[in-house]
Amino acid sequence: GDHRDLHSFPPRRSSDLPQYVLDLPHRAALGGEDFWVSECHHAVTAWLDAWPEWSAPGLVVVGPPRGGKTHLARIFAHETGAEVATAAELGDGARLPAPGAKALIVEDIDRNPDETALFHLYNRAREAGVSLLFTSRVPPAQIGLSLADWRSRLLTCAVAEIGRPDDRLMAAVLAKLFHDRQLVVGEAEVSYLLTHMERAIAVAEAVVAEADRRALAQKRKLGVPILKETLEALSRG
Repeated sequence: GDHRDLHSFPPRRSSDLPQYVLDLPHRAALGGEDFWVSECHHAVTAWLDAWPEWSAPGLVVVGPPRGGKTHLARIFAHETGAEVATAAELGDGARLPAPGAKALIVEDIDRNPDETALFHLYNRAREAGVSLLFTSRVPPAQIGLSLADWRSRLLTCAVAEIGRPDDRLMAAVLAKLFHDRQLVVGEAEVSYLLTHMERAIAVAEAVVAEADRRALAQKRKLGVPILKETLEALSRG
């Protein structure tokens, strides 16, 4: 029979989950996905909660892919009314928020940014008293920028980095990923991954997807042996 089971671990009630998954603060799920605030997000959430009393003209939220940058930006937008744009789509008509708005979010400033548009946007925002929140996969100093004026402006912004996910967050993420696929796993499987897998949510997604594929293809129960094979296969590329 199929190894999937709707009533498998993790149970639907949080009170039935292993202790290491409990007590994670939960912010509003935006975009239909769950999001837990953990220790690795505290540097960022402290800045977001302090707005509009920021001591810098803008904030750059730095973190890995799938690390929570967009979720945190959505929360900030929801709480402040900020508009959201991406650095690549700004173009010559770099815009400010609607009249009365006090913040603007520009995502992915490290991915094909229009540097001239960002430079002008920064200047207009400063004149209008508008706060800027940027997101990036790498710190501003590591972004390969060619426009010195934009680089100098960007480096005046504060930087808040999303840290490496801790055990509780990774356990919660793994539990949800398995649960979403209705996979039968227990604490042994989650604990094995916590001690053998790179601490990154994008990696967790890839591991669970590949383990699911292998278990189905081989008609095997998803346990530590398949997880071990999955990690070895992914490490070989």
